[in-house]
Amino acid sequence: FLKNFFNIISYIRTRFFRYMVSIKKRTQDNPSGVFQFVPLQDFSEPWTDEKLYKKYGLTDEEIAFIESMIRPME
Repeated sequence: FLKNFFNIISYIRTRFFRYMVSIKKRTQDNPSGVFQFVPLQDFSEPWTDEKLYKKYGLTDEEIAFIESMIRPME
């Protein structure tokens, strides 16, 4: 259970996840609709932006756009 929890957190911390949320998010509230474009993952493993970019076949231009819009989490 704890492993999956940390894997979920690793996903939420990615620029990919936060960009997908930002597409629909217009306020500080988080109604379920803001997660409309966020794909579910297999949380048996941790996620990184690099793994997600590869999984979804993002181009260098798409990656550069996401990374210019979303700051990394520290």
